[in-house]
Amino acid sequence: MNFWLFKSTYIVGLVSLVVAKFLLPDFLKYGKTLKQNKAPKSVTARLMHYTVPKSTFSHFYVLSSCLSVLTLCAYPQYGVVWLFLCHSLRRLYETLFVSAYNERSRMNWSHYLVGLWFYTSLHIILNVELYNGNIKARFPSMALMTFCMAGWDQHQNHKILAKLIKYSLPQTRFFRWVCCPHYTDEILIYTSLLAASREFIWPLIWVVASLSLAGTECQKYYEEKFGPYAPRWALLPCVL
Repeated sequence: MNFWLFKSTYIVGLVSLVVAKFLLPDFLKYGKTLKQNKAPKSVTARLMHYTVPKSTFSHFYVLSSCLSVLTLCAYPQYGVVWLFLCHSLRRLYETLFVSAYNERSRMNWSHYLVGLWFYTSLHIILNVELYNGNIKARFPSMALMTFCMAGWDQHQNHKILAKLIKYSLPQTRFFRWVCCPHYTDEILIYTSLLAASREFIWPLIWVVASLSLAGTECQKYYEEKFGPYAPRWALLPCVL
């Protein structure tokens, strides 16, 4: 299968991130970084600023879990398929039973559509690479260790965030140094997938770009609200 038409969706997505950063910043904000302004008067403005509950994150992982089960039925002997399923189920569990959302936890509608696109595209890459025989049954040990450790750490970080008084400053574990260690974990998880196929570089680039922007928005929020008590870095000390 020629991936170029498919890869173009990632290129369009990355260009859209740049456009949103400089022209439509509200599209990049959600949860605590999304300011609830008065309802816009024009229809176009209302559409652009329309939001959905942040709890709809769970839809992404319902989709990913279902696609993972279908893939597992076709390719049960491949370790990476089991990792996809475990990651999807863990994130689904966290969004349903760990994360705490309130009525202020919302995100722009564009986030919702992008999330559905991302997890669909991720599974398309996986299935095409499996079909073409480009993935080995055994997932490399070092990559597996990275995947598992990052997943465990992300779960711990999500539990910390869930126990906070909403929009307060987390100050335990890696939150003492960076604003979003759970984003760093996500990047490590997708980095480990490169051991299965180099085509996962496209989802990795997207994750790095989108979470870097989200992390810097979070850091800006913490600096405005907590001043010198806010962590100096967004994702990685001395880097970002």
